Amino acid sequence: MKAAIRLWLIALTALVAPLPAPSAQVTITASADTSLWQREVDHNLGGSDILPLGTTGVDGPGKKSRLLLKFDIATALPANAVIQSASLFLHVVIAPMANAENSTFDAFPVLNDWGEGNKTYTDPQKPMNSTQAATAGEATWNYRFHADETQRWIAPGGALNDQDFSEDISLEFFMQSDANRDYNVALNPSGLGALQNWLANPAANFGWVFVSRKEAFLYTGRQIASRENATPSFRPKLTIVYTSSPPNPPQIQSITRNGNSVTVRFTAQANVVYRPQRRPTVNAGQWFDLPDLGPIANDGQLEFSENLTGVDERYYRVIIP
Repeated sequence: MKAAIRLWLIALTALVAPLPAPSAQVTITASADTSLWQREVDHNLGGSDILPLGTTGVDGPGKKSRLLLKFDIATALPANAVIQSASLFLHVVIAPMANAENSTFDAFPVLNDWGEGNKTYTDPQKPMNSTQAATAGEATWNYRFHADETQRWIAPGGALNDQDFSEDISLEFFMQSDANRDYNVALNPSGLGALQNWLANPAANFGWVFVSRKEAFLYTGRQIASRENATPSFRPKLTIVYTSSPPNPPQIQSITRNGNSVTVRFTAQANVVYRPQRRPTVNAGQWFDLPDLGPIANDGQLEFSENLTGVDERYYRVIIP
């Protein structure tokens, strides 16, 4: 029997590592959005169904607006996700009716928190002429959190170059001058890195700011459908393709023989299914499945037992199906 026990140990420590998981995809709607609105520096638009982006023409001429947009990455993805690609969807509801300028827009990670707020406009015919004053804690052109002097933007509207906003561009896209247009924009490697960082460090996720490269030009302004828009298909969405990193191969903790019964214990990770298998010889023969084990809620141990009455040799392994 000593030889047989030794063979069991050899077989059990040669466990089969799992193959990488196939890719999966998730699409999430923005969790917070608003605009920094220079025309009314102490107004908030966190509850509006449309959000200005770019520079106005005749409507408060030359006033800038910057879009803030955040997605809850950590809730949408498993903690061990490896992000492969991602794309952002935006819908332009309104664009200048005359003299409109095409413009490239860039998205930069925001470096500090801000308050979305719930203010909107009061006149649907002239929405950007009827915006509402912010109350405490809401983002405006001047403040990350309105009325708190310790929570002003470093510069009004937010400062680039690793001050209020990172200097790293996560995505860029060329926006035509017309309205009622959809944009699907792929994130670049820097943007994918930002998502991966926000997944690992949710407390550092303050979303993006979108800025026109032609802020000095009139008529680059657009009005973007917000997460409050009445048409769900217009709302800002982020589609992420990812894989989940494979679980660690299980490790044998103990093998115990009691009479004609053998019990094997091995390490197990949370939310993973394990399948013990056996065969009669070490190098040949078909593997026979034993009942699956797991998943368990927290990392720990699993075990399985077999009756070996009349058996001289048997070899085991554990795989992740």
